[in-house]
Amino acid sequence: MSDLQSRLRELPQVSVLFEDDRLAPLMTGRRRGWMTRVIQDVVDELRRELRQASGPVRNRAELLEVAVDRILVRNRQLTGKSWTRVLNGTGVVVHTNLGRSCHPPEAAEAARQTALYNSDLEFDLPSGTRGHRGRAVEGKAALLAGAADALVVNNNAAAVWLAVRHLSRGGRVVLSRGEVVAIGGSFKMHEILSETGCTLVEVGTTNRTSLEDYRQALEPGTTVLKVHRSNFVVEGFTEDVTLTELADLCRAADCPLIYDAGSGAFFPYEDLGLPAGETLLVEDLAAGADLVTCSGDKLLGGCQAGILFGGREVIAGLRNHPMRRAFRVDKTTLAALDAILTQYLIAEDRPSLPTLDQLGRSLGQLEEKAGRLLNELVPVAPSGWNGAVVPGRSSVGGGSFSTATIESRLVQWKAAKNQLEACYQRLRMGDPALVARMNQDGLAVDVRTITEEELPLVVAAFKAAWADSPSEAGD
Repeated sequence: MSDLQSRLRELPQVSVLFEDDRLAPLMTGRRRGWMTRVIQDVVDELRRELRQASGPVRNRAELLEVAVDRILVRNRQLTGKSWTRVLNGTGVVVHTNLGRSCHPPEAAEAARQTALYNSDLEFDLPSGTRGHRGRAVEGKAALLAGAADALVVNNNAAAVWLAVRHLSRGGRVVLSRGEVVAIGGSFKMHEILSETGCTLVEVGTTNRTSLEDYRQALEPGTTVLKVHRSNFVVEGFTEDVTLTELADLCRAADCPLIYDAGSGAFFPYEDLGLPAGETLLVEDLAAGADLVTCSGDKLLGGCQAGILFGGREVIAGLRNHPMRRAFRVDKTTLAALDAILTQYLIAEDRPSLPTLDQLGRSLGQLEEKAGRLLNELVPVAPSGWNGAVVPGRSSVGGGSFSTATIESRLVQWKAAKNQLEACYQRLRMGDPALVARMNQDGLAVDVRTITEEELPLVVAAFKAAWADSPSEAGD
């Protein structure tokens, strides 16, 4: 008998696993159907491993234990939550991998209430007839941006697609070569545009595009798209066309202009010490574009959504577009966005939003917070670990202010490299997880992106990570 046959003979049968005392309680009622598939998947997984294995043949009892352990782990994963709360110690405020902008309590509660109970989502209570989904939310967004009307869709990629498809109707779309951008994940502007059925006409070069380049490309039926380069900069020998200049040219040529503002902003971020470069949405609309699109979960500081701003006629056309339904948002997103927009409407100065609050924290506040965190951790730190409050730099994230950083304060630890790396990993495996910084300077937490309420959780995360290595712990 070959080694492979010997290995496969020891594989536990599915029927044996069904009857195992540890698994039998999980095979009751309607659970039996999907648990059966889990067991079959684990057995198939083991069979593939055995086909590739070498060395001594494991006996049936060993493989049974391996299979049962994997099935129990898979069951816990499937019946538990699919994500873990993360403490953001990176200093990246709008961290794409960690969910971008956090909701204010008002938005979370609005989404919760809307999820739990029925609402007038598409029902006009005064008339007793069907109403327009998102009517009040879109009205608030339009008012803040100085637009006649607005439309909310599920993200900015959808907003750009819908805008281009509706205005170009499969015709020519002019775009500067320097604005054929790519962002995180798989989003590439030219690929999105190709799916609209339009003919993309690139003008200018990567570093220089002039008004004359646009003028030469315009002809009847042409749509012009301008994209804000929010996640990179072009420096040196460059030339660009302002949105106002391009809007004047398009208006004279009777060609519609779409502006993808990217992150979108209702608040002047220069007031928080950030450099100029991100215009307000109200300024983008005033510049003369027919449609302006933006994201809701970046500089706007809210939930994932795409918002289109423009005249009543063009927004009505988008609202009636056959594909609009495919891009619409659900009731909880609308409720959260409504609460966020309300914060802008009621604020006398800076709205009370986590993204703006984190970016607006002063150095004095950060220094004091970092000091308190360090004082909590020093007494329980492992022997040989040295902690200190040190200067650092935070960033906005989310593809905004790509080269700008903000002075911050870090709680930084120095120790043996292997100890730091092990702790860095253990912090990520906690619940809540703590994602910190790790580089040649040591292991650090940027307190800009840690809230006051999270400080005890950060302390607990370090204690747990250090306790997992008792040989490293101090007295």
